[in-house]
Amino acid sequence: MHFSTLAATVAVAILPVLGANFDVIVGQNNGFTFTPTSISGAVAGDTITFTFVSRNHTATTTTFVNPCPPPAGGVGPGGFETGFQNAVGADQPVSVVTLSDADTHLVSCRQAAGAHCVAGMIFVVNPTEEMSVDAFLEHAENDPVQTDRV
Repeated sequence: MHFSTLAATVAVAILPVLGANFDVIVGQNNGFTFTPTSISGAVAGDTITFTFVSRNHTATTTTFVNPCPPPAGGVGPGGFETGFQNAVGADQPVSVVTLSDADTHLVSCRQAAGAHCVAGMIFVVNPTEEMSVDAFLEHAENDPVQTDRV
């Protein structure tokens, strides 16, 4: 009995630690939405699984003040983009992003030259008091669509 307890302890100690995964639904109920609108406590090595359930959307990192549209490829160190994912019909594409840091990342959809972003299609990784979901949404909804940023 003592040996099996020791063996179990050693086995647990040498297993690799896997990052957490956060599931995000994109376009739920045919809307311009990320569900949930934010995740907190994400660190380097964690993953976000974006499941696209309607329309054609992206999940692209962008800026806080002028987020619409986000630039192709995403913004900044640790930025990311899923590319356009077509969920029209029965397909529900999945895109998994591995985070390279624990920073705040502001995400919106690039579709329609930023019109989805202006419609409130935003998501925040590790929001802060200053860069909250509400503040980011306000910037997105008040950002004139800038086609020169596409």
